[in-house]
Amino acid sequence: MVYLDTLLLYIKDSIAFIGVIVIAVGAIRSLYQLFMLVIHNKYSSNYIRLQFGNAVILGLEFMVGGDIIGSLVEPDYYNLGLLAIIVVIRTILSYFLNIELAALTPEQKHALK
Repeated sequence: MVYLDTLLLYIKDSIAFIGVIVIAVGAIRSLYQLFMLVIHNKYSSNYIRLQFGNAVILGLEFMVGGDIIGSLVEPDYYNLGLLAIIVVIRTILSYFLNIELAALTPEQKHALK
């Protein structure tokens, strides 16, 4: 049973690390796109914001998955509270990202693809 707990902790850390990598890659990509916007006016600021928002939401999904696995191994109130906070943040980000997407005109939506 101890081996299973150790394995689950490694899996939790690996999944959380994937979430951090997804957010970091999204940030680097957004910085590149921002640089291209300033220099060549290649991307729109809405496009950059929405792409980065999607990367953050995806990264938080991985972190939530890791925290769910971690709460199976170490079920205490701190871990459950942390999981609840991350889920609330992810839900709020998704909600506002969907509002921004709904507010775009059809031409702007087509430009995002």
